[in-house]
Amino acid sequence: MASGDEDDPIIEEIDVYLSKSLADKLYLLQYPVRPGTMTYDDVNHLSAKIKPKQQRLELEMAINTMSPNYCRSKGEQIALNVDGTSFDETNIYSAKMMDKQTFSSMQATTNTSRYAAAVFRKGELHITPLTGILQMRPSFSYLDKADSKTREREAANEGGDSSQDEAEEEAKAITVRFARPESEQARQRRIQSYEFLQKKQAEEPWIHLQYHGAKDSHSDHERQYLFCQSVDASQNSELVKTPKEYLAMLMPPLAEEKIAKPIGPSNVLSMAQLRTLPLGDQVKTLMKNGSKKPQK
Repeated sequence: MASGDEDDPIIEEIDVYLSKSLADKLYLLQYPVRPGTMTYDDVNHLSAKIKPKQQRLELEMAINTMSPNYCRSKGEQIALNVDGTSFDETNIYSAKMMDKQTFSSMQATTNTSRYAAAVFRKGELHITPLTGILQMRPSFSYLDKADSKTREREAANEGGDSSQDEAEEEAKAITVRFARPESEQARQRRIQSYEFLQKKQAEEPWIHLQYHGAKDSHSDHERQYLFCQSVDASQNSELVKTPKEYLAMLMPPLAEEKIAKPIGPSNVLSMAQLRTLPLGDQVKTLMKNGSKKPQK
């Protein structure tokens, strides 16, 4: 068949290279609560920390308290509710006003094998597999501390520290109970419980990071690792495929896609896992689980 009669003529061929320099540490961050035109690139990042095994990331950013949109009285009231009137190292807002906010991550998907970051340069396409896709949302953990402060004040106002009360407490009988041996089924339920999972997550220590802005020279140096360091085809054996095999790798059939096993009770799916199901199966899963809410 003549080239002029082809239905889909080849317009251009582009060489594709697979870069592995950042394959185990490259994350895509999304900020769904803010439009794409309002980035945080120019916001002062105070600190950053990560738990790699859980793919949990926290970013602490400064708030412009001099902005005409900032309510100073409300910021001071929040700091007072959270830290109280005392000043110590545990205070969240040392300036006695809410001058920073924390962004905490959640996984947008549990399977990133089909996603990669790509850069195009001099007619070459360089792709790097993603380790994770994280959605960054404001964290309101400071409200938990404010609630704790409120409960402490209420407990102090109620009293209950008189000598008579102490004598009554000493006179109360103490009941000693011995726990029965834990069965294997009970142990499995305990391991899959929310409290157990929270405890395991808390055991992984935070790794503190050094943040560098997009225009920083260090960031520019790290971006060079997005390009394949070797252009030898033998070093990119993953991409030496037939066109049909390569297309199947990029877009595998839906029937072959495996859903990751949920970290929790077998009848509870996370929101990311639930979205991978067809619409009909999503409805069936929600109806079957009843009042059980999907994990976020």
